[in-house]
Amino acid sequence: MRKLAAAYVLLPIVAQLQVGCGGTLGSAVKAYPGAERHASEVSIIQCGFSLAIVAIDENKSLSGDSTACSYSLLPGRHVFRVSIAKKEFGLYPGTYRQQGDQVVEYDLVAGKAYSLHAFEDEKSPGLWRINMIDPVVDRSVTLKEVRLGGAKVGG
Repeated sequence: MRKLAAAYVLLPIVAQLQVGCGGTLGSAVKAYPGAERHASEVSIIQCGFSLAIVAIDENKSLSGDSTACSYSLLPGRHVFRVSIAKKEFGLYPGTYRQQGDQVVEYDLVAGKAYSLHAFEDEKSPGLWRINMIDPVVDRSVTLKEVRLGGAKVGG
């Protein structure tokens, strides 16, 4: 539980460092039309724990998991098609990926970095929450609850 609490504190800080104080976007891939914009004019979205982005705004070329997923987007509402991917240590290839995608939406603010995560409920195995770490409200926001292998639970 301490690791989870530390993640909630450290992730917004790390996400903000990705945006940086200057005009660069770090390693974020430009995912909007037109000329390059200053970091204060775009939003950054990153993949976090146990989650892969399958598409952003139905663009499947904008995809990735926690090892490679950082995109700069124009501020506003975006649709994220995601898949829960749980690491299973000791098994080959070591990853479980949910069958079927989940769709969540979120409003992004310019100059901020966000990250999407999936967490399994400790008290109810199989129940997953898809969360957005939001630096504007400085907390994790639950976007959807799903039960793997069964019906959707919420959201």
